[in-house]
Amino acid sequence: MQKGRRTVRKAGWTALALLAATALISGCSADVAKQVTSDAHVRDHVMGAIAGNGAMAEEMTQRLLATDSLRARVVETVLRDSAAAQYVIVRIGRNPEALDYVLQAAASDSSGRAHLMTLFKGMQMAMQAKR
Repeated sequence: MQKGRRTVRKAGWTALALLAATALISGCSADVAKQVTSDAHVRDHVMGAIAGNGAMAEEMTQRLLATDSLRARVVETVLRDSAAAQYVIVRIGRNPEALDYVLQAAASDSSGRAHLMTLFKGMQMAMQAKR
């Protein structure tokens, strides 16, 4: 009988500890968000943790890309960084579906179509010159 009481008592303390931890976490979540936005040191640690973990970085990137306004800021940031922009362009060039998107976007207006035709004619002339 003594063992049964200990088990029940232990389970009660475990449940109480779990409840307290949940209350602390839910109560502190707003404080953590506030700290991240107001304290550069905390923000640096949080961002470092995300950047240092590939899975977390990918999850954060997906969250940033899910919103139109944030997606635009992410893309503009990538394009401002020449190494990142170059990497993206190389990846697009090796992906036929992505390349189709770029060509469709370029051909969506008359000046873009004219530029594409000039490029294609130049490539055609270069190929004929090699023969």
